[in-house]
Amino acid sequence: MKFRVIVSLFASVFIAFGAVQPSVAAPSANNTQADAVITDMAQAFKRGDRKRLSALLPQAKGHPLEPWAAYWELKARLDEASTQEVRAFLNRYPATYQEDRLRNDWLLLLGQRRDWTTLSDEHQHYRMRDDRELRCYFLTVELLEKGPQASASIADEVRKNWMAMKEADDGCTLAADRLYFTKQFKALDIWRKARLMAEHNRPRTARNAVQIVSPADASHVNDILAKPLPFLNKQIAAPSKAKQELVVLALVKLATTDTDKAANLLRDKWRPYLTAEERHWVWGVIGRQSAMRLEDEALSHFARVANDKDLNDDMLGWKVRAALRAGNTPKWPVVESTISHMSAEARKDPTWIYWYARALLAHKKGWRALLACAAFTSNSR
Repeated sequence: MKFRVIVSLFASVFIAFGAVQPSVAAPSANNTQADAVITDMAQAFKRGDRKRLSALLPQAKGHPLEPWAAYWELKARLDEASTQEVRAFLNRYPATYQEDRLRNDWLLLLGQRRDWTTLSDEHQHYRMRDDRELRCYFLTVELLEKGPQASASIADEVRKNWMAMKEADDGCTLAADRLYFTKQFKALDIWRKARLMAEHNRPRTARNAVQIVSPADASHVNDILAKPLPFLNKQIAAPSKAKQELVVLALVKLATTDTDKAANLLRDKWRPYLTAEERHWVWGVIGRQSAMRLEDEALSHFARVANDKDLNDDMLGWKVRAALRAGNTPKWPVVESTISHMSAEARKDPTWIYWYARALLAHKKGWRALLACAAFTSNSR
């Protein structure tokens, strides 16, 4: 009963804000039987019951939530629907949320099918523009058309979107693969994605990244991340760049559960076999994990990083937090230096602008600190 009341209220809101076309609005939004149909369809959609959705759809005709009913029914079988059916839905519910929601779903499917022509034609009508994977598909079209001559800004945007996505996706992985093929992505870009996913316990996504840069090693990623300590103990050396990176993945994963063990192995066994950048990244992960647990050793772990440019913004943010809570007074020089090494985009964050200003005030006269902070803010834009 409560659900039916919510459905009726939901319908009233949709009508009030014009989300439902007057032509499809029901004359009575309080019709209990009609509301029950919408309720049943919502539950069938959650279950993935295609037959039930198709059977109920005719009964939803004229209800204020008919666009949702039609969306649920078509979305459930979108992989089998014809182009004509999809376009008929888009034409029936123009300028509604459901129209653009289905367009988003359809464009993703077109990307998975590599139907670049239809995707390019339809993408111009897509209004929400908030789907990272779909954006990567569209950028892939540009990469396919322009090849190595594609703008560097495309690589930057793909990198930003891909690094931000924790779940496995086809669109940005495909774009990254293309950029690596055209030498617009370095191997390090790919390995850093794998490292991030190892830390966030996303073995499938990490494996997909490794597949791009070292296909022969991709099949080992799941086992390494499931049991990082046995892998690290049985390995004697890292004879190749790919093997070094697998060691890094194992150390990163181990650091998420045992920072002390990861720190000891890195310091006592693996330091000679890894590059400075690889060592810095692992120390950055160890420092971040330690800082997240409010451990006193966090800042000392970060201190082993000789070049903050080898850390990402999230690691640097946790280094600042560790410096702020270290000892009796914040380590202001560390705060200032760390924030200055963040990306221009991260430095725009009001949080880091504030703490950068506080760090400056700790060792500069007021007006000098204000001038320095103004220059810092200007350079971040």
